[in-house]
Amino acid sequence: MSVFGTLKTTRLRPWVFAAVAPLVIGLSLQACSDGGNGASAQPQLRKSQKVVAINLASAPVGQTRTGRSGVTPGVATFRPAMPGRTVLIQGKVGNRWKTVSKAVQNGSGEVAFTVTNPSISYRAVAPATKKATKVVTATARSTNWGKPTWHDEFNGSGALNPAIWSSIEVPKVGKFGCVEMLPGNAYKQKGAAVLKVSRLPGKRGAKTKACKFGQFGNALIHANNPQHYLKYGMAAARVKFSPVRGLHSAFWMDDAGTGETANRVEIDVAEYFGDDRGKGGLASFVHSVAPNGKIKSVGGEYKSRHLLPKKKEWSQGWHVYSVEWTPTGYIFRVDGKVTFKTSKNVSHAPERILLSAITSDWEQSALKLKKLPTVTKYDWVRVWQRPGA
Repeated sequence: MSVFGTLKTTRLRPWVFAAVAPLVIGLSLQACSDGGNGASAQPQLRKSQKVVAINLASAPVGQTRTGRSGVTPGVATFRPAMPGRTVLIQGKVGNRWKTVSKAVQNGSGEVAFTVTNPSISYRAVAPATKKATKVVTATARSTNWGKPTWHDEFNGSGALNPAIWSSIEVPKVGKFGCVEMLPGNAYKQKGAAVLKVSRLPGKRGAKTKACKFGQFGNALIHANNPQHYLKYGMAAARVKFSPVRGLHSAFWMDDAGTGETANRVEIDVAEYFGDDRGKGGLASFVHSVAPNGKIKSVGGEYKSRHLLPKKKEWSQGWHVYSVEWTPTGYIFRVDGKVTFKTSKNVSHAPERILLSAITSDWEQSALKLKKLPTVTKYDWVRVWQRPGA
């Protein structure tokens, strides 16, 4: 067979054979040395990774893919990133390490996980593969703040607990010119707090020159008792948001009015602006409002759909939204996965917890009246005061 593929060896002239022979011999030797598959006999060097950090949150603000809440989230970070690499999460039971879950690295080399027992030590192990050497992290343990300082599980149906929650009246001015906060639009039903957005009845809900889209009943409640204030710590809520555009529901905190600082800081843990928005509709903000009214804001709506199953929206399931607040910054999480960190606009005064479902005047143009009334549901609210704060 010709090495050229189209010529017969019987036609090769001597000078041609002399030129080609070394090539033929070289190919034959290579085939003998590697079994004929053309692969190099040299061993492939395996890549190595290093662990940058592993840590667990201080409170059980995570949620598993199956919807189980009350688990503690953690994250291990590897460098360089190897997206898709399997990592085993192991807990130390007695003197033995037991694998409790499996996860994979994302594009940033991070592995998010949850654990059910925050009182033991954990580590992350990336087993050896043909391409990479084994990596074992140092051990980590949650600081485990224990039981919530206060919480409301919203058991049963009927009125909300008046020892915790009260409705807020808002003047019909500014962005609330076409809105009334109705105490009856916040209540308990089948083990959840329900906050409703509705059209006001009769002439109260009519379209006017000032309210060309109509007038609406909203819900806004707060935990405005000093024993429920928070200054540094963790606040979390399990929420099923309304899918409707033209309004937004929120779990947030605001200055409790103790006068400890000049600026009022608003911490919007989670706001949802409805389904079918480009980025996913979910937002987190921190606003600092100076006495002269000047506002400095960080955060915003962020690309969030990668955290969901394909073709799902945040309104289609229960999710846990939380913020960890320290004297130096904030960590925002969704189902325990970190979504936003900032060291700006840090509040150093007690904050109160608020729940709301609001049709601000500026967003009503997107509202479809046939979809009203609509509700946002809160399964529970839990608050942990940071020890020593």
